[in-house]
Amino acid sequence: MRQNNIGFRPLPFCSVLITLCLYVLGFVSCSGNLDLLGMFYTMSDGADTRFEQSQAYNATKTIDTLKVASEQYPLYVFTDVHVDKTVFNLDTFTTTYLADTTAAPFCLCIGDMINAQGNYPKFMTFIDKMRAAGREVYATPGNHDIYFGQWSIYRDYWKTSSYYFIVQTPSGKHDLYICLDSSDGTLGNKQTRWLDSLLEAKKTEDLRQRIVFTHTHFWKIDQSQGHTSNFAIEETLEIADLFARNNVDIVLQGHSHHRNITNFKNVTYLRLDKMEDHYYNSFYTILNVGEQVTWRYVPVGPYHEGYNEVRIEGR
Repeated sequence: MRQNNIGFRPLPFCSVLITLCLYVLGFVSCSGNLDLLGMFYTMSDGADTRFEQSQAYNATKTIDTLKVASEQYPLYVFTDVHVDKTVFNLDTFTTTYLADTTAAPFCLCIGDMINAQGNYPKFMTFIDKMRAAGREVYATPGNHDIYFGQWSIYRDYWKTSSYYFIVQTPSGKHDLYICLDSSDGTLGNKQTRWLDSLLEAKKTEDLRQRIVFTHTHFWKIDQSQGHTSNFAIEETLEIADLFARNNVDIVLQGHSHHRNITNFKNVTYLRLDKMEDHYYNSFYTILNVGEQVTWRYVPVGPYHEGYNEVRIEGR
């Protein structure tokens, strides 16, 4: 007698694996600290929409022009603070920056301010403290800042993520700073066209330095971030060519938590260390901006007792 084939059949291995991954993804995404869905697809507005909203705000105000007290000025820069339960390093940075009377009247925050939901008020307490002391903070969002659909919250605090401003020295020299929103690993079509037009318009101006800052680094040299918010190589090459053709001097980036210097077509891509609590290798960066730009990494946190700061000469 022929045995019928009706009954239990094992699922193919790939089906089991996919099902298991979906269960794990759904479970972990319920965590307040991990937005795994956001790692694959932004739950916030996309790059083009964020750019349009930023430009709508920019149209309501004039371009900032800041005056510095000397021809060379120390510029404090920090990134990847990932504020969650503690704010030790951010507190140290704020105290040190405000105590430095030679520092520029502004600093740069290059994204991943917070780790997850609910931490913006804690982070903004320190921004308010710097602003109350007469120091401005210019920021760009990181991928963590828009996870869990938080772009609307970011915009409530910062208003814009794509903009530029000018710094003027006592002798009348000008440095151009451009902030780009790369928080989901692309500039998008509209921001790229805006960047192209802006750099082309500024190309003939007598600018001393052209400095770009954004969160996601353009040159991925390891797997530390996996697939998360990384530029496609085609976009990297397109933007790199745009920077080179328009005399950009330096591009400041974060995201991977480890420093790196890449020089491509006479443009320096400086990737900065994280400033997150509880890590031995946490640093912020001080740039000395003048006819040339040099920088040094400053260790921060209790794990750095007796650890000498590292100085690296720049371009």
